[in-house]
Amino acid sequence: MIRIAHISDLHFSRFSLDPTQLFSKRWLGNLNLLFNRSKDYLNARPFSLIPTFKKKGITHVIISGDLTTTSSHAEYQIAKRFVKELEEMGIKVFSIPGNHDHYTKKADRTKRFYHYFPQKGGGDFQLSQHGVSSCPLFFGWHLVLLDTTCATPLTSSNGYFSPIIEENLKKLIETIPQNEQILLVNHFPFFDHDLPRRRLIRGEKLHALISHYPNVQIYLHGHTHRHTIADLRPNDLPLILNSGSTGHKKGSWNQLDLEGKSLKLTVNRWDEEWKEIKKHSFSFTSKPWYHKGLRFKCTGCGKCCTGKGFVWLTEEDIERLALSLNLSEEDFRKKYTREEGFDISLTEDPVTDDCIFLREKKFCAVYDARPKQCRNFPWWKGNLETPKDWENAKKRCEGIDHEEAPLFTLSEIEKELD
Repeated sequence: MIRIAHISDLHFSRFSLDPTQLFSKRWLGNLNLLFNRSKDYLNARPFSLIPTFKKKGITHVIISGDLTTTSSHAEYQIAKRFVKELEEMGIKVFSIPGNHDHYTKKADRTKRFYHYFPQKGGGDFQLSQHGVSSCPLFFGWHLVLLDTTCATPLTSSNGYFSPIIEENLKKLIETIPQNEQILLVNHFPFFDHDLPRRRLIRGEKLHALISHYPNVQIYLHGHTHRHTIADLRPNDLPLILNSGSTGHKKGSWNQLDLEGKSLKLTVNRWDEEWKEIKKHSFSFTSKPWYHKGLRFKCTGCGKCCTGKGFVWLTEEDIERLALSLNLSEEDFRKKYTREEGFDISLTEDPVTDDCIFLREKKFCAVYDARPKQCRNFPWWKGNLETPKDWENAKKRCEGIDHEEAPLFTLSEIEKELD
């Protein structure tokens, strides 16, 4: 088991009288800080979590953005000190930027967040370069981080799920084994349930992408400052958790005890001290990526029977084929099969390398008695491991996702796989 603390919207602040702020939107942030935020957001509140985390045995901390208020160096230094104190306790800390961490165009352009919080690991995908990164969280679970922040106009705090980040996220998820569960972290919710100037632009694209990958089981976000628990798994979406603003004078955070395929969620809120106020339990079951079904119609093109390959035969296949050709099973084996280790495969045409029973590059001479492997195409495990495998099969078979193809349900596909 690992014990995660999900915190967000810390909003460390430092009021500034620097006149250069008049050339950016920081003056607006400092004005707001002076008259509003300084009363509600306390630098001491997140630091009060440190002994609490130690007492509770927190192993991981995930910060889903807005560590600062106006992305100034002074604010980043406070945030860095907070993270350093957590790490010195042996806690693994993962953080992504929020819109306040890219508050000014200069902070966004120079990637100031990553100067203070450089990414560790990440493999082929770096958060600062690709907008996505991932790492194994613990057995059976993968952590995926998403950066959809950008510099915005004076009164806007939108995020942007760009087409490039969308493509990178697809590629990254497809590198994660289908049986690995994913905990996805983004600063912004993907639903348009807020003011237009506070939304995730192209959030509907992130919505569609997540619904396509059922192993995305948990979605952590912040931004709205509203504590949220929304179990949308019946709608093919993940369990959505917003910790609320941890830096607020009445702040909140979530404790996630994650073990195997179960989650125990404890909600904590400040009331003179950090107190547990609610507990929830969730369990997770894996669904294949094609759980909504797939479309296929055989067009009789014969392409699946061409070129080198193996058509593996069962004893039932041999019996049925021999009977259809009026041959003894022994004669059929001698004439039409070859041994490959301990298995038996059909032979190939010595000239074309096509299946020995393919006629005119299109017709099967033993169609009614064809082997089980042929009957089950395209429902082969190798074609269904990932969406990318299905797309690769589609390049070779015009019947996959054909415009006239019927929808095969999950139960029908699994029956064929058996």
